Parts: sequence; C-alpha cells; structure tokens
Amino acid sequence: MSAGFAIYWFFGDAKWVMGVVLVTVVLFLFLVTRHATLQYKRDRLLALLDINQTELKVLDRDFHDLPEGDEFKDPLHYFSQDIDLFGRGSFFQYANRTALKQGAETFAGLFKANTIDGIVEKQEAIKELGKMPEWRQNFSAIASLTQAEGKTDTIVNWLTNYVPFVPKIMRYLPLVFSAISVILFALYFLDMVPESALVVWLVVGMGVTGMYMKKIMKLGGDASKVQSTFQQYNKLLHLIEETEFTSDYLKELRGNVLRDKEKTSLIDSAIFKAIEQFR
Repeated sequence: MSAGFAIYWFFGDAKWVMGVVLVTVVLFLFLVTRHATLQYKRDRLLALLDINQTELKVLDRDFHDLPEGDEFKDPLHYFSQDIDLFGRGSFFQYANRTALKQGAETFAGLFKANTIDGIVEKQEAIKELGKMPEWRQNFSAIASLTQAEGKTDTIVNWLTNYVPFVPKIMRYLPLVFSAISVILFALYFLDMVPESALVVWLVVGMGVTGMYMKKIMKLGGDASKVQSTFQQYNKLLHLIEETEFTSDYLKELRGNVLRDKEKTSLIDSAIFKAIEQFR
C-alpha cells in the first residue's frame, strides 16, 4: 500500500518510481524469507508436539492409527506374514517411528533380515540414543517435515544422465549481464544514459533467454524438485554430522556421511547451489 502511494506521489518522475519499485522488491523478498523461517520454526514445534502426543497414546496401547506396514509383507518370505510382524496391531506398527519412506523400508528390512550380527553393538547404540531424547525428537521432527519431491533413485539417475544444452560461455554470461545491468541503472540515475539504453539492454537479455526458453523451463522444473530434496535432507545430515557419538555402531553410521573427512552436507550444499545457477 505504501509503495502504491509512493509510486502515485512520484508518478511522472521515472527515476523515483523505479527507485521505489526496487526498494519494494528488496523489502518484499526479505519479508518472504523471514516469513518462511518463522513458518518452519512453527511447523517444527507442531511436529514435536505431535511426536509427544503420539508417544503418550502408544503408552496407553493406542497405536492402531499408525502405519501398519502391509506393503512390506512378502508371500515368498519365511515369516514376514507371520508372528504379527506387519499389519494392524503388529510389532512394526507399535515400534515404527520413521518419518521417511526410505527409513520405513530400512526398518522393515531389519525385521525381515533375521540377523544376529552385532547385537551387543546395537544394544549399546540404543542405550546411547535412549539418553538423547531431545536429539531424537528434534531429528524426528525435522524428518517429518521433509517432503521429498521424487524418489532417490530417480534423482540420482537425473543427475547422472544430465547433458548440458547451453554453451560453456553461458556459465559466465549471467554474471556479466548482471554487472552491466547494475552499471546501466547507476548511469541512468546519474543522467548519463537515456531510458532507451535500458530498454535495448532488456530486449537483448530477453532475446538470449528466449533461444533456450523451452529447455530452460523444463530444466528449471526438474532442478527445483532436486534442489528442494537436497535442501531438506541436508538438515538431517547436518544434525548427524554435528553430533559426536560414543558407541561404535553409531560412529560407523555417522562415518557413512563423512567421506574423506569432508561433510556430506557441504557436498550437498555445493550441489544445490550449482543447481540454483540453472534455475
């Protein structure tokens, strides 16, 4: 509303109008980012509340609204359809607290593996996690807010088989174009270049973009899904990397996200920043 009033007040003076528009856009982007941050904090607190309400219900033996795990029943497996492993009122339904599809698949796989390897080490890991309720619940809350847009194998396949369709020079052209645009705007406000120069420059930019518009739109859609997935999983990876475990089993699991002393979350950050350049 204030921006509209300011534009009305300075209407007729293109420089002031453009200045008001630029300030309004910057302020709007700041408020949007701030809103998203506060909204995520709110959602995480609501997720923590839901986690604790669920645990209170389970303590009262009220857990029949949790996932039953019927999809993990295997008619060819020795016991997956027996001993109340999966289904309504099953041990899976009672014990499962995974928030991601891959986690549920891994948890069900442990049930069906029927292995006795590393029992002592796993017991020690459970004891350690049992003393970390805040960490566990925070991890579960973050995981419950993760909305991966696409399967993991689909994303890996997309990244592996991606073939660039623009010349290598296009990697630097956006930076050059942006720098020249800033200079032109500054010169325009200093009355050193006419408005027509800005219009011509805008047309040039639209012309270059138009040559690849169709492919860019498709790439932008695919990249947006991939980037969103990386950003959300990155929160979980960061939480694991910043935690020092004492049990051997948890140390081993943590080591899976620390390759050659380089954090996986940093690698993921580099990937989705690279993806951002193509959006």
